[in-house]
Amino acid sequence: MPNSWRDHILQAFAPQVARLTLVADPDDLLIEEGILQELQARGYELLTWNDPVAFRFTYETKYRTRWDQNEASEQGLILRTEAEDLHALPYDLLQAGRHLTFTLGHLFPNLSAPVVAALGRSEFDALFRAQHQHHPSELGDNATKDFILRYVFDVTPELIKEPSDLLRVLLRRHYREQHVPTLLDERFIQLLQRDVRFQEWPLERIVPDREAFFSFLQPPFRTESLIWMHFYR
Repeated sequence: MPNSWRDHILQAFAPQVARLTLVADPDDLLIEEGILQELQARGYELLTWNDPVAFRFTYETKYRTRWDQNEASEQGLILRTEAEDLHALPYDLLQAGRHLTFTLGHLFPNLSAPVVAALGRSEFDALFRAQHQHHPSELGDNATKDFILRYVFDVTPELIKEPSDLLRVLLRRHYREQHVPTLLDERFIQLLQRDVRFQEWPLERIVPDREAFFSFLQPPFRTESLIWMHFYR
């Protein structure tokens, strides 16, 4: 099993495994900084199919002519397209190169791809580990949001039983200055609003907004704030 989502992709790119590789990369996974650096270290140049004329010049002068003359070369070429498939690429390239596809659906097959797409690439590591540790069945949008809240952001709404529990969760989040995607905040707030104890709380402000949360804790202190401060010290 790959150790990370990057390894899952990079295992297809051993040094000198292919001269030309065509990749459908609609989720921009190959241009993540860590992957790009490793591809370069393994002897690959990565080009994106967004300027056919510029690509043709590079391909014909730097690669194809040398390959046709059987010149030895340790460098491979990866041509990525942001399309979901490779069908729009020229026929000669399709004939010459091997074909690969990398999507969020491939990396996280049982999670909702639109929800996963809202995450930053830095959160993919924790999510990749969580899916291999907990083996989720196929999850819809809300279940994926709950899974990510729990295993990426350490937020488990069903364990928030008291006001002090919520204050602890929010203080930890805002102290760490975590960036949580809006659709996850909306899901968290939706779940909290089912509890009558939080229906009067300004959740739409204090959950996503760090300054609003700390203002919420300022005097006159809420009883819940005092409970939390006693817990935290």
